Amino acid sequence: MAVESQASPAPADDQVPRYRVAAVERMTGIPASTLRSWERRYGWPRPFRAASGQRLYSDHDVALIRFLDRRRIEGMSMSQAAALLRSAPDVEDHDPGRLLTRLVAALRAFDEAEAERAFAAAEALLGVEGAAIGVVPAAIVAASAPGPGSDPGQDGVPVEVEHFASNFLRRQVLRLLDGQPPAMGRPVLVGCGPDEQHELGALLLTLLLRARGHRVVYLGARVPGPAMERAAAALDPAGVVVSLTMPESLELALGWTSDHRRWSRHTPPAWWGGPAVANAPDLATRLPGGLLDGDVDAGAATVDAALARRR
Repeated sequence: MAVESQASPAPADDQVPRYRVAAVERMTGIPASTLRSWERRYGWPRPFRAASGQRLYSDHDVALIRFLDRRRIEGMSMSQAAALLRSAPDVEDHDPGRLLTRLVAALRAFDEAEAERAFAAAEALLGVEGAAIGVVPAAIVAASAPGPGSDPGQDGVPVEVEHFASNFLRRQVLRLLDGQPPAMGRPVLVGCGPDEQHELGALLLTLLLRARGHRVVYLGARVPGPAMERAAAALDPAGVVVSLTMPESLELALGWTSDHRRWSRHTPPAWWGGPAVANAPDLATRLPGGLLDGDVDAGAATVDAALARRR
């Protein structure tokens, strides 16, 4: 009996060759001559070669090129960046969406080892700021959302899953912070508002400001108003950022700042951000200082730009 031949599996969509080098040059801003040099010297990227000899690049190739360019900008040599790619050969390690899915599934399953692997791959692919902006906020939202097969009567995910996920991500952000070089100059004072225990947003802002070269003094969660005032008086910071997640924390902050003898016009520039501010803008406008709209990356950019104008 003859053996039936099996068709080769179709390549994944991100592996399909579709872009000529001119298109990749426009997409990445990297000259074609540089791409050919990387391919020849370091073995990456690895475009498909048509019968005519023309190079055709897939979405996967484009992701690899952007990965290499990010590592170069961060100061890594191209040989080191290429070695990182060789140490993570799995295609999923170069797809941020699939890495996020892996991370969220691991967090929901309390699988810390797999969560570590997924986060490390995302950090290698996206860099410190990319992981902070593109992975941490999305992971905490996805891990805290009801998944398929959830009990319809249950409000969200079990609290233990949310706590495990937020504590895991908090540890990752602290680790990324530890890897930042020290900065000099007047500090930026960052902390959570009165009785505010949710600090992931404040930690992410601290990390992004540090990555932009700012010296940041982070005070942590549940900072009473008088403690923030004493720290500002002692440090003479370039600015103060207060994170408010819960509505109760916003109310306490309004009560604290309404006493102008404490929080006078002579205090440093102040910004207020977080879900409590976004969800109650009418109340938040009564706070002295500016409001940080949008996500944590936009908030860090606002503070960074304002401080740059004051230099």
